[in-house]
Amino acid sequence: MKIATHLVALACASLTACGTSDEGAATYSLSQEPGACGSIETHVFGIHHAFAGKAAIHISRPGTHAIVVSAHDATTWTITAGPDTTIDAIYAVGAQRQTIVGPRGVRAVAESGADGDPYQCGYEFPSSSTPECNTEELINLVEKRVHAVTSFHGCDVAGSFSLGANMVVSSSCDGAVSQTDFVQNCDGEDSCGGPVLL
Repeated sequence: MKIATHLVALACASLTACGTSDEGAATYSLSQEPGACGSIETHVFGIHHAFAGKAAIHISRPGTHAIVVSAHDATTWTITAGPDTTIDAIYAVGAQRQTIVGPRGVRAVAESGADGDPYQCGYEFPSSSTPECNTEELINLVEKRVHAVTSFHGCDVAGSFSLGANMVVSSSCDGAVSQTDFVQNCDGEDSCGGPVLL
C-alpha cells in the first residue's frame, strides 16, 4: 500500500478562466480539511490497467463529491462511500470499455473510445508515458464534462484507491509508474465551471 505524502504544483488555468486575477501555479498540500475545497469536490483516479480488470474506489471524505475514474484497458470500477460522504456523480472514461458499480441513485456515465465516445485516459501527472493516455487532456475533458477538478491520483497498475477524510489517498499501486497526485482549488471557495455531470 502506498500513501501520497508529497506536493505537486499545477498551473491553475481553470482559475484564470473563471475570471479571477490569480495567475501562474498554485501548490497545495495533499492533506486538506473537509470543506476547504468548495461545496462539491471532483476527484480523478487514473490507471493504465487494473489487476484482473477490476478496481475499487472508497471515499470516506465528508462532503459532496463527483468521482471520475479512468483507465486505458477495460475496467470494472466499484465505488463506495463512507457514512458522511455523498457521491453526486460518477464518470468513467477510457480507451477501452469502462463499467461502473456504484451506490444506488447516483448519476453515472461511462464513455470509451471503444464505443466511439469522446474519451481520454491518464495515470501519471503531469503526463502519462504512453501516447494514447494524456493526463492533461483527461483533466481538460473532466472539466468540460463533469466539473472543475479538485484532485488527481494515478499510477499505471492498481486495484484500489482510498480517499481519506483529510484527502490523503492510499492505494495498491504497483508497477513501473508509482502513484502521483495533485490537489488544486482548495482555497475555501467554490470552483466555477460547467455542470456536475455532462
